[in-house]
Amino acid sequence: MAHTSREELLKKLEHAKSMVEIGAEYQHVKSGGRYVVTDIVIREDNEEIRVIYQELEHTPTISWDRSFDGTDGWIVPTEVDGKESPRFVRCA
Repeated sequence: MAHTSREELLKKLEHAKSMVEIGAEYQHVKSGGRYVVTDIVIREDNEEIRVIYQELEHTPTISWDRSFDGTDGWIVPTEVDGKESPRFVRCA
């Protein structure tokens, strides 16, 4: 796979950061779990944008890594009770 230019990778990161705020709390609509986004990163082997997030309801905490826009990605809608819904919603 040819490497994407640094400038293009930065554009992709900025786009993701405009949609998912680092430091903000989100709730997973299916599980009800609450998480804080700790970073948005680039996966080295395929240059996919990834969201790093940490659970808020357990100690010790676990950090998770999810695709930003791939299959089951952070911004990809999911189905809840037969209706399309955001996978994560920002907490007020």
